[in-house]
Amino acid sequence: MESTTRTKPKILFTGAPVGKDFDALKDVGEVSVKNGKDGLELAEVLWVDCATTKPEQYGPLLRTALDAGKMLVLGHPDAAAHQALSDLVGSQLDEGAAAVMVTRDLKATTPSSYALTVLDGTPLVDGNEETHSGDDTDSRSAAASPPSAPQRRSPRASLDGDGVAGHDWAATLDAHRARTNRSVGGPGLIPPQGVMYGIRTLAGSFSARLTGADWSAMRGKSQSVEYGFNSSFYVYRENGKASPDYVVIRVQQATFSPGALMVSENNAKGYWQFELRPECTNNRGAALLGTSPDTTNAGSMITQISIPLHVKYLQDGSCLANYWSAAHGPVGRTNEGWGVSNQSTSGSGKAAWYHFHRDPWNAVNDPPNDFGRWWSNMYDGGYGGRVKNLNTLAGSSFTVENVSAWRFSASMISSNPSVTFTESLSHRLAAFANPSGTGNGHHQISWYNLGPGTKSITLNLPSVTEDVSSPCR
Repeated sequence: MESTTRTKPKILFTGAPVGKDFDALKDVGEVSVKNGKDGLELAEVLWVDCATTKPEQYGPLLRTALDAGKMLVLGHPDAAAHQALSDLVGSQLDEGAAAVMVTRDLKATTPSSYALTVLDGTPLVDGNEETHSGDDTDSRSAAASPPSAPQRRSPRASLDGDGVAGHDWAATLDAHRARTNRSVGGPGLIPPQGVMYGIRTLAGSFSARLTGADWSAMRGKSQSVEYGFNSSFYVYRENGKASPDYVVIRVQQATFSPGALMVSENNAKGYWQFELRPECTNNRGAALLGTSPDTTNAGSMITQISIPLHVKYLQDGSCLANYWSAAHGPVGRTNEGWGVSNQSTSGSGKAAWYHFHRDPWNAVNDPPNDFGRWWSNMYDGGYGGRVKNLNTLAGSSFTVENVSAWRFSASMISSNPSVTFTESLSHRLAAFANPSGTGNGHHQISWYNLGPGTKSITLNLPSVTEDVSSPCR
């Protein structure tokens, strides 16, 4: 439900005042239409409609808005808009986006700190649902009948990417505004004065509407699912040596939510989330320096990393080369009833984690497609018994945190200064029903595989870390 206390932002719209975007904005904020940047000082948001704005205006518009700390939205950005953005902030998002939102963090200790959100016009999440039958035993016989053959269903998730059409722009602007003031990461990542560094925060979200399995308890019902991430990339120039390398430390918070369960009755329950997979890769083949959290089945996850850097910074009034360690954590997050497996591969540079439901159902030992073997573990009271509940985090918003670091050599960056980082999230959910809930005489599990949903950001590492005011350039 939309908050009744939300204040409507003042939006300066540049371009032709026509189309669905413009019509939607009139309900979101106080919209004024100007040519160029006149009136920007009174606005909170500069909306540039790239479809009807001349490309030669991009540079002046973007620079003025970002330097003033305004929220910048590029609607339907073309190649020239992407290039203008890259020239200003050293970052480029995938072309084909329906809109790009950018804000400069004027409160940051570095002059190079920007938050970016990309909104796509087409769904990025793939979804498919499968249903398997249990090894049913009736109440009059202790002998189990052979398991029913697994039944594969055609895709059933109604996929909602974060596209423009029909988008809740008020909620999106609010989310981006909050994100701008909260780069992910701690004070240990902020270096001493003089160090050449910059921060880029990328955000992405995905959603899907699940339709019920072909069970009597679920027929005609649906469930909305959302998941997304904030990833802050801290880029450091190791100029304490003759040929500077670049180190990137990425801190991510990913939040998964199944929304309100489609059904929660004794004879059928779900869909619960039981598997979460965040992953980040780079396109240059740089190896990992470190990752966290480690594999654990403990009740909490600890995210922590420390990377020594050879940099120049001010010491007793002089700019000297020395070692300084960028550190994050320890940050603890509740993981009760879940496990996490660090599946990163150092050589390939892939940072990856597998979060899995562990209690009372262990999704690793008892996978969904083997339901015919372990089905009875999910029911109390014998044949036709009630469906057991999964733990709290399976049915509520669940935030996980992870960190990864890479070093890009001077020779690698001299040949090409840009590195593309791709974030990927996958989400799995399951529902269970007894014969009364299915209406077909079987105990069954139904599950959805959502994703992977991906977002990418390309960073020009020298540009991100450039600071003309630094005495240690």
